[in-house]
Amino acid sequence: MRPTAAQRNKGYLRELDTYFHTVLVDDYASRAADRWDRDYSGTEQYTHSVSGMRDAWRDVLAPPALERSGDPAVTEGGVDGRQTWWVQQPLEDGLSAQGRLGVPDGEPAGLVIFQHGLGSSPDRAFGVGDPEKTYDEVALRLLDAGYAVLAPLNLSFVPERNRGQRLARLAGTTMEGIELARLGLLLDSVQEHFELDTSRIGFWGSSWGGMAAQFFTPLEDRIAVAITSGFFNNRQNKMVVDDPRYGSFEARNEEHAYLFGHLTAFGDADLASLICPRAFMVQHGKLDGIGWWPQVLAEYEAARSHWQELGIADRATIDLHDAGHVVNASPGVDWIRTWL
Repeated sequence: MRPTAAQRNKGYLRELDTYFHTVLVDDYASRAADRWDRDYSGTEQYTHSVSGMRDAWRDVLAPPALERSGDPAVTEGGVDGRQTWWVQQPLEDGLSAQGRLGVPDGEPAGLVIFQHGLGSSPDRAFGVGDPEKTYDEVALRLLDAGYAVLAPLNLSFVPERNRGQRLARLAGTTMEGIELARLGLLLDSVQEHFELDTSRIGFWGSSWGGMAAQFFTPLEDRIAVAITSGFFNNRQNKMVVDDPRYGSFEARNEEHAYLFGHLTAFGDADLASLICPRAFMVQHGKLDGIGWWPQVLAEYEAARSHWQELGIADRATIDLHDAGHVVNASPGVDWIRTWL
């Protein structure tokens, strides 16, 4: 019997699935090895050797050249007895960079950015709107430890993120590139308005905020220590291979998560090598459905090898805990204390 047009179309899709599995998953390691040429003879030599790949990663995110427009609007408010402010910095062409800033009593020990996840908001880091404490009141714990905390507002929720990403692609950029550019300008405003030192900061992100920690740290030199909670993964499997042991972006129609050229050479372990030699922590719960923890652990070990080769393995660690898709504040705060 002659195949129907629908059958031929499905057959073609099967061919494409096989082809892209080969290209993106099976051939990833050999392709990436050809792209990367790391020099482990010293940290300065190493940083220089990956500079070209850092530029290539910047091309993937394609951050636009945004500019501030006027002074920030600062609204005072309190959260759980702590002094906080909502900061909104207007940018040219109608954009703004926004976030909640908390400052501890006395001279801050440093500044930590905490980036919320895809279904969340900045206030949740401060314990507001988080009855199950999945964020473990992380901003309050950082304030108690003496750190100022900046929780930027990024675009949340899948339909909104998909819409924003479609428009960003048409303009030759990405939502991640836009939010990286917004973050840099928000840091500048916070430094000037509150006289906070932003020359050496921490970045901690949960879920899609963990994506920001991994994606932005390679391109923002002010970040000295990064923590990614509930995002680090075997990116090739996560993006391409449907597997009942973890959730799929495709199954949730999260088209925003697919970036042009991402898996040419920037799986999570390779991308982490652009954070090296700075301090880096991965947090993952064994009950977290975003990834199957043995794959996450294997990817982490591949990432840690770059610190090991440089003789600074103590600057990379994993907090593999027994919970689910949550922030585990205590070890993260300790990591910040150690390296910031």
